[in-house]
Amino acid sequence: MIFTYSLSGSDQKDIDTFDVVEDIVVTSPGPIVVNIPEEDDPPAAVEEATITKKQKYFEELVSPDSTSILIMAKEPTYFNFDTIIILNIDKTEKKVKLINIPRDIYIDYSDEIIEAVRKVISYYPDDPGFYKINAVPSVGDHINYKNDQGRFKKDYIDFLADVIEEVFSIHVDDYVYVRVEGFRNIVDYFGGVYIDVPVRMDYEDPYQNLKIDLQKGYQRLNGHQAEGFVRFRQGYDENGNFVNYGDLFRKNNQNKFIKAFIDQHVTLKNLGKLAGVAEIVKKNLRTSVDTWDEIVDYAALAEEAVNNGYKIENVSLEFTDKFIKGASYLVLKEAEIGSGGDM
Repeated sequence: MIFTYSLSGSDQKDIDTFDVVEDIVVTSPGPIVVNIPEEDDPPAAVEEATITKKQKYFEELVSPDSTSILIMAKEPTYFNFDTIIILNIDKTEKKVKLINIPRDIYIDYSDEIIEAVRKVISYYPDDPGFYKINAVPSVGDHINYKNDQGRFKKDYIDFLADVIEEVFSIHVDDYVYVRVEGFRNIVDYFGGVYIDVPVRMDYEDPYQNLKIDLQKGYQRLNGHQAEGFVRFRQGYDENGNFVNYGDLFRKNNQNKFIKAFIDQHVTLKNLGKLAGVAEIVKKNLRTSVDTWDEIVDYAALAEEAVNNGYKIENVSLEFTDKFIKGASYLVLKEAEIGSGGDM
C-alpha cells in the first residue's frame, strides 16, 4: 500500500471558503512516497500502511450498517477542531447515537506520518499539542493528505475521517462543518432551543469576540446564547468565583444541546418544509451532502427516526489521563499505542 503526501501545507485555511490563505514553501524534489514493497519469492503478506501505530479502541461503538455523520466546529483563533462529534443513526437498533470525542484524545501517529510532517515543518511534531485529536485536521492539512483526492476532496477532513475510522472503526459517511455565525443563524431560524442551563455561565474573551452571560435554569436560548452555552467550559459562578469546569463538562452540554435541538425541531412539520430547511442549512453550513437526492435521503432517514421514536443515546468513551510529551492527554482504553517509547 502506498501513502502519498505533498510537501506543501498551510498554517491556516479560510474554512468558510476552504481556500489556502498562506503557503509554507518547502524545497523538495517531489512528493513523499511511503512504499511497502512486496516480495516475489517467497510470497509474503504485506503489512498495510496505517496512519497510527495500529491504535484501536477496545470496543465497537456503532454498527457497520449504520450511518455516521461527522460534525465539526473549529476554535475561532486557531486551526484546531475543538468540537468533533459523531452523529450515528442505526435503523436496526432504532437509535441515534451521539459520540462526542474529547479534544485531548491521544493519537499515536505512525513514523511515516511524523516523518511527512517533519519534512514540511520540522518542529511541529515536538509541539505539546501535536498528538491531540483536535490537531488532526491541521496535520492532514500540512501534509496535503491524499492530495485532496480523498472521498471528501478536503485534505484535513479526509485525514480526520480516516483517523476516526482507523481508531474507532467508524466509517464517516458524510460531514458537517458548523461555522459560528451559521450556528447562530440556524438556531434563530428555528426559534431557539429550550434547555436547562446547569450552572451560572459568565465568561468574556474579547480576543475571540466571545461573551457568555447565562443564568442557571430552564430557558429558551437564541442563537447567540446557544453559542455561549455550547462553548462554555470556565467562568464565574453565581457567587463570583472563577471555576474551570473543563472540556468534558462542555462536551456534555453540547450533547444535551444537540438532543434538545433534535427533540424540538426534527419534526414531521419541519421535514414537510424541506426546501426551506435545506436552503437555510446550505447557507450556514459546509457539508458533503450537496445534492438534492442526498438531502431527500437524509430527510427520509430523519422521518423514519421521528415516526419510530428513535432513542437518542449519548455514548461515553473510556480513557485515562496521562501526561505525554509535555501536555495532558486522554489515552483511550486498551488502545494499541505501539511502542509508546516517548510516553
